[in-house]
Amino acid sequence: MTLKEVAAQAGVSVSTVSRIINSPDDSFARKEVRDRVWSIIKETGYTPNLSARELKRGKMKEQETPDGALACILGRTKTLEDDPFFAQLARVIEQQAMEQGYPVRLSYSVFDMKPNSIPEKAESFNADGAIILGRVSRNYMDFLEKQYKNLIYVGRNIISADCDQVICNGYEATQIAIKHLIACGHRRIGYIGEISSEVRYQAYLDTLREHGLDYSANLVSNCPQNGAGGYQGADYLLSTASPLPTAVFCATDITAIAALRRFTESKIKVPEQLSVISMDNIELSGYVSPMLTTVGMPIVEMGNIAVQTLIARIQKRHKLPMKIFLPNKLAIRESVTNLNAGAYI
Repeated sequence: MTLKEVAAQAGVSVSTVSRIINSPDDSFARKEVRDRVWSIIKETGYTPNLSARELKRGKMKEQETPDGALACILGRTKTLEDDPFFAQLARVIEQQAMEQGYPVRLSYSVFDMKPNSIPEKAESFNADGAIILGRVSRNYMDFLEKQYKNLIYVGRNIISADCDQVICNGYEATQIAIKHLIACGHRRIGYIGEISSEVRYQAYLDTLREHGLDYSANLVSNCPQNGAGGYQGADYLLSTASPLPTAVFCATDITAIAALRRFTESKIKVPEQLSVISMDNIELSGYVSPMLTTVGMPIVEMGNIAVQTLIARIQKRHKLPMKIFLPNKLAIRESVTNLNAGAYI
């Protein structure tokens, strides 16, 4: 399979395929075009000629990049379309893996797995290693550790496992968000997201206690951390919280975006009447109205480091399980009002 053949199947030019593959932030071309190109790459087994690429750049490689292949396993969602955060992360991983000569040839979700059995399409695929995106249950983790000799987990929370892990701490990100609301004068703060075994909910509670703020069950919406959950969570909050909180923390951006829609339908002005903050900083968070204030996670760095660390393990350049922590960063936009100053910050 050549670049020209990929372009022909995708119905685009060769230069378009090349730019999609090499786009550092996965922003070249429309999303449907990008998805179509990457789907063809996966299905056909296309691999760029890395030696030719290096020669074109004026570099000589001491040895050929080893041919290999990786699998990508979704832990928190059935499909990438359901979770923009992991969709962006998966695309970074695909780009970096191809660059390193270990392209992602198979993707599936733990929701496709039966007890102690990977999907049929994965049984005949001999992956050199696998990347798990998001948490999985202990039983699934035990099985995957037996199935794949080389394994790395990428997510927002530390998991109990002996594999390598690349983590952007969800507890810390939530603390940053809640403390920002408190610094803006908010004292009655709600929560929309999951509760059971969820570090974001624990961080929400701990930060309120740390600042002497009251906790009220009426301000908490226990819901899935996706679009449907965010809409339902906002609806629940509107029906149970009296008075409404002055601010709400949403466990993910996609949850917050759906909550914004529900608040708008109820004529609740954000941020004038209700401030909203979340975490992830997905691409869409900067395009909604009002633009979301959110705690961003370095998605590009998470994906790149995960691939590089996994390949290092495959090539036996390290043996001990590694835990690599990456920092969070607050992205201040329009959805939080400063009650102390009466202005957006």
